[in-house]
Amino acid sequence: MSTRNNWNVPYSSIIWFYNVLKTHTKVNSVMREQDILFTILDDEDRTYKILLLNEYRMGSAAVLKSIEEFGIIDFIVFGGNWNAATSEAYKVAKENNIALFDYSGILGALNMQDPKGYKQNGQRKNSAKPKDGT
Repeated sequence: MSTRNNWNVPYSSIIWFYNVLKTHTKVNSVMREQDILFTILDDEDRTYKILLLNEYRMGSAAVLKSIEEFGIIDFIVFGGNWNAATSEAYKVAKENNIALFDYSGILGALNMQDPKGYKQNGQRKNSAKPKDGT
């Protein structure tokens, strides 16, 4: 396993996220690969690949770069509650069957029967768009 990543995700964030996944009530096992890629097995024997990033503003280019570098992934976690993704990033992710979440979003999604279909508050109303729609 690589000890460094090219995405500037701090080691403290990686370890924190790993420990949170390990203790999640719906997660049976967690394996960390390529430093920031996690494979989990949930309590219904479903396997998911989760990529951990630290993107203050997650854009479509980062989604495409993630796919190019890591292949098939199920979720991209772009950081904490202060981080956000653009509408275009959500669109590109959806086209590639990937769900985008911040930390709290992925933890909520894992509780659902359809984790990829989970909509957290930031996705219900995109704060990146001006209120007047322009």
